Parts: sequence; structure tokens; C-alpha cells
Amino acid sequence: MRRSLFPKVALVLIGAQVATALAAVLLAGTFARERNRDLLESTLVLRLDAVAEEVESRAEIGPLGGVDLPDRLAQDLATRFPDPLAFVSEFGDVEQTFGGRPAPDVPAAALDALEAGSIAVEVGADSWGIAPILAPDGLPAGALLVRPLTGTIAEESAASRRGLRNALIAVSALASLVALALGALLTWRLVRPVQQMTRRVEALGDGDYAARLPEDRADELGRLAAAINEMAGRVESSVETLREADRVRRELVGNVGHDLRTPLAALGGYLEEAERYASDGRGDEAAGAVVHARRQHALVVDLVSDLFELSILERPAGQVPLHTGPVPLGELVRDIGAAHERAFREAGVVLTIDVPPGLPTLDADGARLFRAVANVLENACRHTPAGGSVRLTASASGAEAAVTVEDEGPGIAEADRERVFERYYRGEDARTRGTAGTGLGLAIARAIARAHGGDLTVEAAAGGGSRFRLTVPVREG
Repeated sequence: MRRSLFPKVALVLIGAQVATALAAVLLAGTFARERNRDLLESTLVLRLDAVAEEVESRAEIGPLGGVDLPDRLAQDLATRFPDPLAFVSEFGDVEQTFGGRPAPDVPAAALDALEAGSIAVEVGADSWGIAPILAPDGLPAGALLVRPLTGTIAEESAASRRGLRNALIAVSALASLVALALGALLTWRLVRPVQQMTRRVEALGDGDYAARLPEDRADELGRLAAAINEMAGRVESSVETLREADRVRRELVGNVGHDLRTPLAALGGYLEEAERYASDGRGDEAAGAVVHARRQHALVVDLVSDLFELSILERPAGQVPLHTGPVPLGELVRDIGAAHERAFREAGVVLTIDVPPGLPTLDADGARLFRAVANVLENACRHTPAGGSVRLTASASGAEAAVTVEDEGPGIAEADRERVFERYYRGEDARTRGTAGTGLGLAIARAIARAHGGDLTVEAAAGGGSRFRLTVPVREG
């Protein structure tokens, strides 16, 4: 045996196996730490975003800025982070701290993020995080600043550090024991799965989150593959969440910019006319220009309000804030009809309301349900010519209640019936061109119906008009 090469080869194989296993573990740990840093930043961004949304919903924010934080909200904010939290004005000045902690300095990069209206996180040596508070006009009215983030980072990453440390210890011990016990006989069985894991972790580092390792082993390597797959799934989910949030943000900003440009330009033009007429002593014409300017201002206010309402209603299922309570369906429909009787009279359209007795009481958000039906009814009034009629009815069958609005307008082409619920859609026929409003009424109505677990559909009416049917489940309160 002394002269045999087997012991030397066996020792070389054992050493190579141990070295390979340790190298793979170190490589996996390196990439895992990098991915964990990205995941930590994503988690902190989501956490800051959630607190900022809470402030926007609970604080009193002026239409053009100015934030008033109630005492109860200030007390709650003192418990949101283990690190110092402060409210920063839109100009970058620290106006209020929470929990009796000293006011932190505002980093220059945080001021840039505040100006851009975006959430920013720095997890380096000088850690901080900032989340803007948006005013109703969409511009930053201030921000929440956390500096430093040491406590929050330690809190968020404690579990992952323990898991990574335990995984490194377990895998290192396993690789060493197997290499020493079996040596060259089992080298190929250990190298192959480790190589797969290494390639998978490298793919994670390159941004490939979709591929998964096979989980066909019941040993430690199989559990490690499952852990890596789980980590990849979490990273993929976080990345998709951020992408969706960014898409919604960009879509909202684009829509606001596109749709405010025309009314704001018209508003400016009318104000310039009013100023010119006033300077020329033409008071009546100046007053007329001011009236037109007020109408454009009202259109801008309605558009912004509808955009923000729709952005809330289009959240994923279960995340739409509904203030539910007992809503008598018959009373709701009668109130909606009464509120619109004058508008129908002025338009020369006959409104017929059919509310049978015995309708159920719904457990719903009455204000939003009122708005949904009102939007559909106003749409019918706009598209029904003078002398025509609109019929508003309510019914219930089993576990479903329905409100139907049938008009005598020009009707909707079959190809356009689904598209009328899209934002700003204007078709080629008289039904969808040249109408007043923000173009969001039907989209908001459908979103409200679906937030309640129902839907809003449209079909051709017998007389050539359109029949809109809004359904909600009956959950009696």
C-alpha cells in the first residue's frame, strides 16, 4: 500500500472534493449575500411605501401641499421603525421627529429623491431611507426620513442571516464528512448537484429568477436545492411587485400629464383673455372668460379626483379599502334616481325608476356603490337624445343583486362593448365620441363593482340602445 498510488489518489480526490464543496458553498454564499442585499433594499422600499401611504390616508394634506399630522398618527409613527424617524418638508427641512429622538441630518441624495418624488434607500455605511408624501396634485408635500437604518436593517435581515449562516455550516459539514467517508467513490454524485446549485445561484446573480433546481433528492442537498428555489421564488416575487408598482406609477404620471395638458392650456388662455379684457375695460367679456376658466378648472379637479380614485380601485383583490355597512338596495336606487331627476329634465330625457318591494339589504360600501350606479346613469343621460327615455331598475335573485340602466341612445357596436370600460376610450361611433366627462366614469363603475365581488357588463337593448347591468353579491348585513 505504501508503494501504491491509491492512497495518494484517494487523498487527492478527497482534498479536491472538500475544496470543491467549500468553494461551491462560498460562491453560493457570495451570490446569496448579493441577492439578499437587493431583497433587503426592496423590503425597505415596500416598508417605507406602506408607512407613506398610511400618512397620506390619515394626515391632512392641502391641495397644493402642507401636511398636518394628527397627534395619534405621530404617536403611531414613533413605533413604525426602531430607528429615528422624522418628517421632512418639501424643501428638505426637518419639521418633526417622532418618539423624542433627535432630528437627523438630511443627506443630499435624499433631497434629490424628494425632489424626484421617489422612494430611495441606502444600506451602506451611512444608511438612510426616504419616502415622499404626495399632495393631491401628485407633487411631494414632504417626506418621511429614517436615518440611520441600522436597527431596521438588523431587524429585517436577522432571519436571513441566521438561515444563511446555518445553511453554510450545514453544507460545509456535510461536504467534508461525505468527502472524508466516501472519497473518490462518490465524488461524481456530490460534484454534479453542487455544480447545478452553483449555476443556479450564478443565474440568480445574472437576473434569471424563473429557472428552478430539481428537488428529487431527500437528503441535505435536496433541502438546499429547495431552499435556493424558495429564495429564487421570493426574489422573483419581489421583483415583479416592484415592476408592477413602477408600471402603475409611470402609467398614472403619464395619464395625468397627458390629460391635464389640454385643460390647463385652455385655463391659461381664458385667464389671459380675462386679463386683457379687464385691462381694456370690457367687463362683460372678462367675466365670460372667467366663467370658461372656472369650467376648465372644474374639469381638471374632476379628472385628478377620478384618476386617484381609479388607482385605488384597481389594486389587487382584497386590497381595495371598502367602508362596508348595511345598504338597502331599493332605497339606494331611489336616492340615485332622485338625485338625477333635475339633470334628466334639463336634458329632455324621461327617467323611469322601477324598484320592486322586498329587495335585500346589502353589506357594501354605500358611497362607492352610489357613485358606480350614478356614473352609469349619467352616461345614459348623455347618450340619450332629447325626447328619449332611460329606465333604472333593481332586482335580486338568489345570492346576486343587480341594478340595470337601459337607455335609448345610439347603442354600442359589439366590438366596442368591452372597450367602453377602458380608460379614456373613444370609439368611432356617436356613442363614444365628443362626449363630456373625464372618460373614466365607466372604468370607475366597473372597478367598484369588481371590488365588491360583482361586475358591470353591457349589452344591446331591445330598442336599439344599450343596457348596462351592475351586479353585486348579496351578503346581508
